[in-house]
Amino acid sequence: MAKEKKIKEKQDFEVNGKTYAVRRPKVEEIRKANEVRSKAFNEALQRGDMLREQLESELRKRKLWSDSREKTYQALRKKVLDGEYKLKAGGIKLNRAKKIALEMADSRSEMVSLLSSRTDLDSNTCEGKADAARFNYLFAVCLVYDDNGEPYFENGLDDYLLNQDDAVAIAGASHFYYLLSGSDDVDNQLPENQFLQRFSFVNDDNNLVDEDGRLVDRAGKHIDEQGNLIRWIDDENFESIDTEGRTVNDDGDYDVDFKPFLDDEGDPIEEPEEEDSEEEEEESPKKKAPRKKKAPPKKRAKAKSPKKEAAKAEDDEPETGEEDSEETEEDSEE
Repeated sequence: MAKEKKIKEKQDFEVNGKTYAVRRPKVEEIRKANEVRSKAFNEALQRGDMLREQLESELRKRKLWSDSREKTYQALRKKVLDGEYKLKAGGIKLNRAKKIALEMADSRSEMVSLLSSRTDLDSNTCEGKADAARFNYLFAVCLVYDDNGEPYFENGLDDYLLNQDDAVAIAGASHFYYLLSGSDDVDNQLPENQFLQRFSFVNDDNNLVDEDGRLVDRAGKHIDEQGNLIRWIDDENFESIDTEGRTVNDDGDYDVDFKPFLDDEGDPIEEPEEEDSEEEEEESPKKKAPRKKKAPPKKRAKAKSPKKEAAKAEDDEPETGEEDSEETEEDSEE
């Protein structure tokens, strides 16, 4: 008789050094969540949102699905099932089995991509919105602090809807989904990943590794966590390289000492000096710098009315001075 799997009541996780948890909902919480779902469904139906049974025709109407896409999807699905059968049956070379598993992963990824439009549209159906409302309510009341069991969102659903981008909420939602579905991680349950894990072709995160546990790409070349090609120098240090194995620095430039070019006899060529141009380039920013420190030019005064200028001149005219004497002489001559 198969051993009954123990149901987990709580799943803890860590964010920024602090531990949180998601617990299974209580009976009363489930009852309330079902009421929330029914309300959300009725509201969506009254607004005229489509039902899930109308999804297929709506997808074709919007040209998001077609006979061609359906044919492609079914071909990918068949490839995944055939691969699962071969891995289950065995009797083939291990390298061949590894290739089949990786091809299954690729096919499954393409299937997900094809179904993305269907998934997005399904979330807008009456049922999709109702299911989301139920999940959100349960998650909001079941996300707690691990040390004391107090709810993370004091006001339940309202707080969660206002803070869905919260790092704890994002991490907790995945753990809560796995807890309710009875699976620690859906990816780990896939046949291709189980095979790759069993023979240590991947690490705990399902990333390809070599026999020493170092990350590699599909071609077996070492990579870093960002997927860049690297070459290990020793057990702890590595250097970045290009596709040909040439060393590059952190900026992606080749890390090599330059040597002078050679003439036809093999002698080093003296390259033309570029000191003047370099000096100009170096000096140009220096010359510009003081300009920024100079006071801004004075604004040009606006043109004023001649009458106002004359009046102002009369007011500002000095009582005594050379100009007065010159004007007096001119008057006397006249």
